[in-house]
Amino acid sequence: ALEETWRNLHKILAERAQELAREVVRQEENDRLRREFAKHANAFHQWLTETRSSMMEGSGTLEQQLEATKRKGAEVRAHRSDLKKVEDLGAILEEHLILDNRYTEHSTVGLAQQWDQLDQLGMRMQHNLEQQIQARNQSGVSEDALKEFS
Repeated sequence: ALEETWRNLHKILAERAQELAREVVRQEENDRLRREFAKHANAFHQWLTETRSSMMEGSGTLEQQLEATKRKGAEVRAHRSDLKKVEDLGAILEEHLILDNRYTEHSTVGLAQQWDQLDQLGMRMQHNLEQQIQARNQSGVSEDALKEFS
């Protein structure tokens, strides 16, 4: 009975060692997924921040500002694919039940909201500039006076 118990103990220990080895592989894969998500999320957030700053700088004539805003708006929409990549990686994390990520403070939802806000900002700025140009053209008020008013 003692030898049988000893053999069972060795069998159980071997099974446990295999389970632990599988868990190590799973945890390493989860960590790799966290790092990949964080790399893309952090880079996308950096781009969002820089783009928002450059949109707000607006200098030059109203027409130049409008053209720059249109270009930035097109750039924002072109970067939708980067957000899609972050969303896809976030979905993979959720599938693996990975709910924490020590490598980034950003979430898929938060980045999607920030992208949407930036897109909306570009459209509002473009609309505002178009209205300013129309008002200037109709009223005959100089561009400098319009800037002073706004």
